[in-house]
Amino acid sequence: MAKKQNQSVRSRIAEYLYSHHNATKAELASELSISMPTLLSNVSSMIDEEILIPDQMLESTGGRKATALALNPQYACAAGISITKSNINMVLLDFAGSILGSVKIPYSFTGTQKDLDFLSEQFKHFLAKNAQHPKLLGCGIALPGIINKKARSLTKSHVLDLQNYSLGGFQEVMPVELLFENDANAALLAERLPTEASLIFLNLGRTVGGTLFNQGQIAQGDHFRAGEFGHMILYPNGKTCYCGKKGCADPYCSTSSLLEGTNQTLNEFMKDISNNSDPVKSKRWDELLDTLALLCSNLRMAFDMDIMIGGPLSSYIKSDLSRLNNKIKPLDLFDRNPDYLRIASKEHLAPAIGAAELFILHNIQSLK
Repeated sequence: MAKKQNQSVRSRIAEYLYSHHNATKAELASELSISMPTLLSNVSSMIDEEILIPDQMLESTGGRKATALALNPQYACAAGISITKSNINMVLLDFAGSILGSVKIPYSFTGTQKDLDFLSEQFKHFLAKNAQHPKLLGCGIALPGIINKKARSLTKSHVLDLQNYSLGGFQEVMPVELLFENDANAALLAERLPTEASLIFLNLGRTVGGTLFNQGQIAQGDHFRAGEFGHMILYPNGKTCYCGKKGCADPYCSTSSLLEGTNQTLNEFMKDISNNSDPVKSKRWDELLDTLALLCSNLRMAFDMDIMIGGPLSSYIKSDLSRLNNKIKPLDLFDRNPDYLRIASKEHLAPAIGAAELFILHNIQSLK
């Protein structure tokens, strides 16, 4: 594992254990290229401070069994909140990344002071229901839209209908320190494999967004707009997108476009398709898969990375994944048998989980 600039030995040990769950001292010394005396000294202090705990006895090929080390789940915890058009999701993670509690609250957030006060009260209730939690490091908040972290503002969110919205109001009402992240970026943190260094995350919801994860880092872009895959033009002079351009992926692959004019929920719409009760809807779904195949093929060609599909549509695409792959095959010059697609598993909780992980990783990286 590559050493990050100015990262302490303690931080590197904790980061490795967060990704790999447990490891022996010998494994840590080897994987992190740390001398055994230095490792033992740091491990000893981390055990004394209850950051690390012995995890389990591992099988041995001879002699004494090795004891694995792990992060102490009770050392600290972090909260995560994701805000969508119609719901607020909250989670609480222990220091090892396991979920201590979660809640989904139906609510239409528009950014008013009333909404902020409601969020604060619900957060306090949520913490009270999980009162036995370890010390709270802080709370990450995942929002749909472009976030300028330097200005601490939501530059634009089509989903929430907000523009140049100051995030300072959140900090004024919330009782803990906050970090903010784009919802697709946060979902990627929750869904990616801990050892995965590169990945494209394609988020299919009311709008189409995504994240480019490369060399272990989320690519933000010069103007915090990297991963706006929904605004890649696939069909010149095609359908008009909410951004004003024509032919973007968004009006072809979003739940908004799929459900347009139906007055149905996504679940109701997809149930009609699975029952083969409406050929018009089945045709609309097939056209969505056609465009999604084109988008995935273009992303693969541009970045040469595996692609994970997340968001509300992901669970329905999972049952049609072989069909989607068959649509990709004739489009792809190099991958005649595309095995680079996979489906996210944490569904609606993923952005909140990833937002909580922000604080855990921030704490780990700041260990001295």
